[in-house]
Amino acid sequence: MSKADMSGKLAEKLYSDNVRNALSVLNPTGDIRERQKEYLARKLLICAAAVLFGLFLSAVLWIKEYSDAKIVDNRLYRNAYGDGSKQVELVAENDAETLALSLEIEEKQYDKNELDRLLAEFIPMLENAVLGDNISLDMVQYDLCLADSIEGYPFLVEWRTDGEYIDYNGQLIAENLAVPAVVELTAVISCDSYETRHTMSCYVYSKKSDGDAGHELLNQLEQTEADSRENEFMTLPSEINGSSLNWSLKKSHGSLIALAVTPIVALLLYYGADKDLYKQIEDRKQELRLDYPEVVSSLALLIGAGMTPVNAWVKLVKDYTAKKQKIGKSRCVYEEMLLTAHEMQNGVSHVKAYENFGLRCQLTSYNKLAALMAHNITKGSSNLAQLLREEASAAFEERKHLARELGEKAGTKLLAPMMMLLGMIMIIIIVPAFVNYF
Repeated sequence: MSKADMSGKLAEKLYSDNVRNALSVLNPTGDIRERQKEYLARKLLICAAAVLFGLFLSAVLWIKEYSDAKIVDNRLYRNAYGDGSKQVELVAENDAETLALSLEIEEKQYDKNELDRLLAEFIPMLENAVLGDNISLDMVQYDLCLADSIEGYPFLVEWRTDGEYIDYNGQLIAENLAVPAVVELTAVISCDSYETRHTMSCYVYSKKSDGDAGHELLNQLEQTEADSRENEFMTLPSEINGSSLNWSLKKSHGSLIALAVTPIVALLLYYGADKDLYKQIEDRKQELRLDYPEVVSSLALLIGAGMTPVNAWVKLVKDYTAKKQKIGKSRCVYEEMLLTAHEMQNGVSHVKAYENFGLRCQLTSYNKLAALMAHNITKGSSNLAQLLREEASAAFEERKHLARELGEKAGTKLLAPMMMLLGMIMIIIIVPAFVNYF
């Protein structure tokens, strides 16, 4: 295939006849070829911007993915003090299997002064967390929640109790008590070498009715992470149960996804622009259908009052121009009538101007109006006003049908949101009923 043939086919694809016709209908004046070039350049510019953004996003995600965390000699470096913790996705491989694990690495450890300050905030929150479903420690009737840590604080908590009324998991042991029992609940709060104790008195009453263990490797990781919080890095275990482990970070592949999606988005934007253009054509036709009865009845009224057809046409155009200057809103049919009036003033025969008007409107009803106006000029018609009144009457009936059709379409569009709303209401009603039942 020659370069000329390839160039011709490319131009045929880019400069679509349908697009050119649509642009001509929306704005029949000026150089249509030049306007199509501007339209194509605007589409390609939008697609190029989408591609550049996609490439930039892919690069950012790739850089972030490979710079956030690295494993060097089985070491993961933690954030400095004050930078907060970070979440890493790890992949452990040995000869038998591959494990994907998620691990949160805390920031570097606090000093004593900072720990003392945090402890003053931590103890009230711990006392509140211990309660579980109980109102206060003065009336303990449900199992306690003996948390070993609280999110946002570096402390680990170990609990001490008598084991007679409350076990080390916070569960009440005695089902029935004749009198309340006073139990001393001690929290050993530690953060590496830092340690303190906080004792709470509980009044335990008769118990009222109202996991699984983690994976061994994850538990080992969490313990290793907790033990190394004063270091800049934590060392991942090299083996488990005698089996060696190979570590790597789990990749999200976000950069590849963004790179793959970029050309799809560009194509959607390119063809979406044409779809929007065709929608403008449909909207224009809809507007022309709605305005047709008004135009015909106005012409019939003015001609019936004694005006010539041409003067009646110009009168409507002048009234529209004055109204447009006030409200700034244009209507397609009056713009076409204005163009027809200009053609008449510039020497185009009235018959030809009316024919051009009908062709530009691209609707049967306007072709009929143009034919009536042209026939009046070529052969004369004493009953033009009567014919226009009959046409206006038929047009108003057609407009009623069109309004009914538009109403039915609007109702259909509302059907999906109504079904979604119905589903939400059913969920709101049914879910609480099931929860209470089970």
